[in-house]
Amino acid sequence: MPLLNFYLLNLKDNIQPHTFLAHLQKANSSIKVIVASKPRHFVVKTTTQDASILNKPWDLMLLLQGLNGQLPNAVTQHISSQFTLPVGIPSKLLSGYPDKNARLIKEAPFAGLTGSLDNPTMPDSSQKLELSPDMLKFMDQLLKEHDGPVTMLNLLKFKPNGKQSYYQYGQEFIKVAGKRGGDAKIVGNVIPADGAKSGWDEIAIVHYASIKHFCDMLAGEDYQAINEKFRLPALEDTLLVCTTEFGVMGSKAKL
Repeated sequence: MPLLNFYLLNLKDNIQPHTFLAHLQKANSSIKVIVASKPRHFVVKTTTQDASILNKPWDLMLLLQGLNGQLPNAVTQHISSQFTLPVGIPSKLLSGYPDKNARLIKEAPFAGLTGSLDNPTMPDSSQKLELSPDMLKFMDQLLKEHDGPVTMLNLLKFKPNGKQSYYQYGQEFIKVAGKRGGDAKIVGNVIPADGAKSGWDEIAIVHYASIKHFCDMLAGEDYQAINEKFRLPALEDTLLVCTTEFGVMGSKAKL
């Protein structure tokens, strides 16, 4: 199972993410950027695990392959703060990822909506992964700038024996999210460094045809049924952040 490096970065000196990425590739051409995206909105904030670090704005999310050790000095000088995790991704998933990601982006304009947003029931918060007024406001704001695919970062910490329940959630998620163009395109295990125990168990990077398709799912009774039955009982803590990948900004989805 190949070891990759996941990063959340804050940049300094007014450097832009695309400039940072160019410096990274120039400093070490063997580093392969699997995912590079702009964090946009906290859907679910972590409650205890690394909360003081993670629950703040970030400039850049990266998933890198081929990084031996630390980021090159040529780019670390542009980083003001960072959060990183070593992540194991199955070889088969990784080798097929470029083709799968290209297919998901190509199919995004044809993904359907279910009408769940027509008259949604909303709690005050999206902390339990439900549609909220704040999520609707963010949806409207993002659609003015970008109405194409979004990528959701999920960090997962399971309760004891919670992984089986989350697996059942994942099986149901394939059907519920799939009809809205959703797909968990990268799923991996957090690998503790030097045998030390990490607080996080898994990372999932999930594609949606647009932020509207994601919100349509949150508003759906079909999704909330599996959320309540399988997902919520499985998790001790989680972080969910909406991001937009630099390669798809400007892509269109059917709204």
